[in-house]
Amino acid sequence: MAQILLIDDMKGVRRTVSTLLKRAGHTVTEADDGSAGMQMLQGGHHFDLVITDMLMPKSDGSEVLLFLEQQPNRPKVLAISGGGSQISADDAFMLARSKADATLAKPFDNADLLAIIDRLLKINA
Repeated sequence: MAQILLIDDMKGVRRTVSTLLKRAGHTVTEADDGSAGMQMLQGGHHFDLVITDMLMPKSDGSEVLLFLEQQPNRPKVLAISGGGSQISADDAFMLARSKADATLAKPFDNADLLAIIDRLLKINA
C-alpha cells in the first residue's frame, strides 16, 4: 500500500499508530522528533504520507510542515496533536490548517485515522 513516515515524540503513540497502519498493509518508518523525520525525508527515502505530531521537543511539526512546503513533489501530510500543557490542540493546528492536507486531534479513533489516510491516499476511491 503506502510508505508512511510517522513522526511523534511519544513512543506509545508511535507504537500504537504504527501497529495499526502496518495491519492495514502500509509500510511505516518512525521518527521520534521533527529533526529525525526531516533527516529521513532528506535521505532519499520516498514517502506517500507524513503523519506528524505538532508539539514535540526539539524540532516540532511546524518545522516539518515548513520544510515539506519547500520540497518538490511533497508527500501528503496529516498533522496530529493533543495540545500540551502550554498550548491547546486548536492553537497547535493554526499553522497545520494552512500547510497540512488534514488534521486530527488526539485522542482519535482508529477508524477516523484510517479513513483520513484512505482519503489522503485515495485508497478505495
